[in-house]
Amino acid sequence: MRRLILSLCLIWAALPAAAQTPEDTVRWIYTSMAQTGAPQERGLWYLSRPERREQFFTRRQVAFIIANDSHGDDLATACIDFDPAIPGNDYDGAEILRTLSLSSTGDATRQTVTAQFTTFGQPAQIVYDFIVEEGFWKIDDIAGPGWRVSQMPCAPKSAAAPAARSAFCYLNGSDTLRLELLADGAARVDMQSWQANGHSCSVNGRADATEGGWMMQAEEGCRLFVTVTQEQGIRLSDPEWYCKRWMCGQRAVIDGLTFPRSSQIDCAQMPPMN
Repeated sequence: MRRLILSLCLIWAALPAAAQTPEDTVRWIYTSMAQTGAPQERGLWYLSRPERREQFFTRRQVAFIIANDSHGDDLATACIDFDPAIPGNDYDGAEILRTLSLSSTGDATRQTVTAQFTTFGQPAQIVYDFIVEEGFWKIDDIAGPGWRVSQMPCAPKSAAAPAARSAFCYLNGSDTLRLELLADGAARVDMQSWQANGHSCSVNGRADATEGGWMMQAEEGCRLFVTVTQEQGIRLSDPEWYCKRWMCGQRAVIDGLTFPRSSQIDCAQMPPMN
């Protein structure tokens, strides 16, 4: 028992502060996984616990964690049924620590840390995206072979009690976009784009979940696609240009409108949707 307590104390003492680098955080994740103790006291499990998740994860990741936690131990309905830090749910912590290699790219506001290692003799690679939020480096996304957390739809298990609404807001020049995620995986979209000669496009309504994003349907064949780009921005597509007739002025176009990740702002700076 004394040895277990000592091991946990060493892990907690080494826990990265929010002000440290993204690479420090990722290194701690894998170092802690090589220690003894309960699984919930190591790795991403530990960082994502309610009392500290907002210190290490961005708002959108916290919303995902809360929704996933609502499923409890029911892996059949959970949004994610494996540990994103490893390829699966089982691992050799000592082997991971012995073979771990980290590399980083990015700038002062965005960093990507790639972790490469082997476990049970199999090579693995996990990518962590960090951004600066509220003055601190926080995990904004995690990706592995064939999956990315931000692209996994995740709704709370029960809608009996109103869930905290999760919204993402963008300001790109004079164009604004508010994307509010609903409990059933759909989204409510509120977009305003001012273009040449005072002509504009305006979108306000529900978009149902589809692969890679959402789709809104309107009059006479209008299908507006709202998708997440590879750079984690938002792109609006009107492939047949049917939506332009209902949503835009004569010289305005909605197809191809893009809100890059760098244009995301605090939704407190945006007026709420009616």
